[in-house]
Amino acid sequence: MKTKNYLFIIFFFTLFSLNSCIKNCLDSGFMFRIRLELETSKSGLLILKYNSKNSKNLVAKSEIVKIEESQFVEFCLEEEPLEFKIYFIESVEKVDLKVFSVLLENTSRQMFIEQEMFYLYFKNNQNVQYNKDTNTYVFNPHKVGEKNSYLGSRESLKKRLAKRLKL
Repeated sequence: MKTKNYLFIIFFFTLFSLNSCIKNCLDSGFMFRIRLELETSKSGLLILKYNSKNSKNLVAKSEIVKIEESQFVEFCLEEEPLEFKIYFIESVEKVDLKVFSVLLENTSRQMFIEQEMFYLYFKNNQNVQYNKDTNTYVFNPHKVGEKNSYLGSRESLKKRLAKRLKL
């Protein structure tokens, strides 16, 4: 493929993502958006817990449905996060979660993380296993009183957010 075609594809994707953001989160009074493209083995609720400069322990929720293809899950945040954790809730069985991409954006900047780079920016706790061959995270069920399964932002993501998104 020629360089012109690559540039056109990048340009088109940028316009699409900017346009979709304006119509969804940022135009509705939210300050920050996190959009995941993923596949899941179970339906349930994803909860994003985050800390910001002004507040502590804010929460955003989004439903996910088990379907045969990938889906986009979007979190519209009231404030820009300094760090965050993603929890899978409402499952008594193991849940496979395969993340293809993550888009992080505020009102003026974007950061895109591809599937191959995801594990560099997110860490899992002891209740989540990562399969590097398939790029899949397995959320194990937990009992009441035990720690929840989650994916959390690594220090590398915190630094990159601060630099790239100028938080």
